[in-house]
Amino acid sequence: MDLREIALNKSKKRHPWELARVKVIKQFVKQILDSRKSSFTILDIGSGDIYMINELAKEFVNASFFAVDIEYDQEYINTTNKESESQKKKIRVFNDLVLAEKVIDQPVDLVLLLDVIEHVPDDVALLKGLTSSKWITKQTAFLITVPAYKSLFGSHDVFLGHYRRYNNRLLKQNVLKSNLIVIDAGYFFFFLLIPRFFQVIWQKTFRPNEKVTGIGNWNGQPGFSGLFTKMLWADFMVSKSLRKIGIKLPGLSNYAICKKSA
Repeated sequence: MDLREIALNKSKKRHPWELARVKVIKQFVKQILDSRKSSFTILDIGSGDIYMINELAKEFVNASFFAVDIEYDQEYINTTNKESESQKKKIRVFNDLVLAEKVIDQPVDLVLLLDVIEHVPDDVALLKGLTSSKWITKQTAFLITVPAYKSLFGSHDVFLGHYRRYNNRLLKQNVLKSNLIVIDAGYFFFFLLIPRFFQVIWQKTFRPNEKVTGIGNWNGQPGFSGLFTKMLWADFMVSKSLRKIGIKLPGLSNYAICKKSA
């Protein structure tokens, strides 16, 4: 969850989109990592409230996680790292990539940029900077997710500080400019496209000045949340199966799996 949204999360409940997204990311990570290796190093850039890597750490027990987010203050860093150490979690948090690089002791296997690059004015410069790190090699994979389709840009994007939304063409174009090559790219969460389209039209037409709070204030009932999460997961699996036979569905989220080109 974005740190702007977590501040609003009084109920501590996770939105179905976020719960399903964890399952999607786990699926991608399984696809990317070499199961023959005995240990992995995963670098999460723009890691937010570290919910994602906490969930990934449960699944990938032989991975060490390094989470970087410029919004972390020193108190959060000290508290979180102390808690991780006491619970024997292989998770460290930092507010500067340079500080993380001093602690990382082997090449990074996977860089996570999960709904991050849309937050910066120059996404190409960000990606180029990451590829120049001494711990990033030609074997390092990048998993990038971003919100899809410029036409869906609305008040929720403004609230979260987004500069843009993407499509396959723009995402691939900017990745290629960043010394990366695209291994795979596409969309997920087709099911959410239509309601999101009408939501954006409604807000722009009838409530242009309405204050938006994102998914941080989710307070849905467990039964409904569980059903919604299962529907989104089924949506992802159907889209994945269709891609294998050449049918590529659009979706609310855009992704790319990349590696360093040189």
